[in-house]
Amino acid sequence: MDQPIRVFATGLLPKPVREKLLRFADTRIRESEKAMAKEELLEEVKDRNAIVCLVGDTIDAQVMDAAPDLKVVANVAVGYDNVDIAEAKKRGILVVNTPGVLDNATADLAFGLLMACARRIAESDKFVREGSWTGFRTDLMLGTEISGKTLGIVGMGRIGEAMARRGAGFGMKIIYTRKGNEDKDRRLQRDLQAKRVSLPELISSSDFISVHCPLNHETRHVIGKVELSRVRKNCILVNTARGGVIDQKALISALQDGKLAGAGLDVFDDEPHVPEELIALKNVVLTPHIGSATNETRLAMAQLAVEGLLTAFSERMPENTVNKETWPLFVERLKVATSRVDV
Repeated sequence: MDQPIRVFATGLLPKPVREKLLRFADTRIRESEKAMAKEELLEEVKDRNAIVCLVGDTIDAQVMDAAPDLKVVANVAVGYDNVDIAEAKKRGILVVNTPGVLDNATADLAFGLLMACARRIAESDKFVREGSWTGFRTDLMLGTEISGKTLGIVGMGRIGEAMARRGAGFGMKIIYTRKGNEDKDRRLQRDLQAKRVSLPELISSSDFISVHCPLNHETRHVIGKVELSRVRKNCILVNTARGGVIDQKALISALQDGKLAGAGLDVFDDEPHVPEELIALKNVVLTPHIGSATNETRLAMAQLAVEGLLTAFSERMPENTVNKETWPLFVERLKVATSRVDV
């Protein structure tokens, strides 16, 4: 008799996704909204061959050791720095993520943070609520114009491009960094008059910098003390990617010293911990990793992750597979011990 698919979901799932998982798999879902302790995760995955995890869950060698039959990790996020991909590859564990479905929601928040910093919206809200407003003044809460300014985008992937479209709509000049061939560069030049530049040129030429690159060994602290020392006067930095892309200590120093005029941050180095130094700064807008937090997007993300999981167990490689090179070993393991499901 075929072995059933046994799933552990580390967090709450939208009702339609939950019902589909329960229909096709032996599913255990963690109901708590609190952060999951590593010890609890290790215990929960022992008898599971699939995990549906969130961005705050670290799926490393220790977790894989605890779940010897683990075959699929479905990460409900587009970034997958929380999953040890190299270790998964060695073990024949397929990893799927959620590309494409959160581009607009994340770009909306990034541009919202840019505007909030430029026009001091959060600071003004607090000013009014505290009863400090006594009437119109010509010098009250002066901010900076957006139109006509240069927006530098670090990482011109899907989300970066969505951010570029928003900037162009506000009459901003777009420059960016990215890897890859020149076909996309020509399209971006044609459609958005956007120009690809080096990181040093972007840092020194941008009025606003928005970070959209993934976190990996190449991009960790890609914006550090040296880069922050070279920013333009009154530059505003926005980060909705991953906290580790920016050297957080250097960022705090640059904000405290006035080297940066402001920052809009949705992600942090050691989430959910936010340094007191950041909280104390008036020129910083902070949000709790809500880049994809719309009803429509969170549903689409969960659906895509679970569809990828079920498709993999039906012996069809999901389009949203992160480690496609692992597919042959995964199929070999699947044929030995795991069931198929038609979806």
